[in-house]
Amino acid sequence: MNKFFKKLTKQLWQAVEILAAILAIGLLVSGLFGPDVPFFGGITDNAKGVIDSIGSAGLGVIVAILILKDIWKRQ
Repeated sequence: MNKFFKKLTKQLWQAVEILAAILAIGLLVSGLFGPDVPFFGGITDNAKGVIDSIGSAGLGVIVAILILKDIWKRQ
C-alpha cells in the first residue's frame, strides 16, 4: 500500500510540474502579446482570480516560491 501512495504522489507531482510550466508559458505569452492571444488570453485573468482568492497577505507568493524551490531542487 505504501508503494501505491509513493507512485501516486510521484505522478501527481509530475502533473503539477507540467501544469506549472503551462501556466508560466501562458502568463509569458499573454504578457508579451496581450489578452487577445487565442489559447493563452484568459490565463492572466484566471491566475489573478486564483491569487486574489488565496489572499492578499502574500500567501500565494509564499506557496509559489516553495513550489518553484522544490522544482529547482529536484533538477
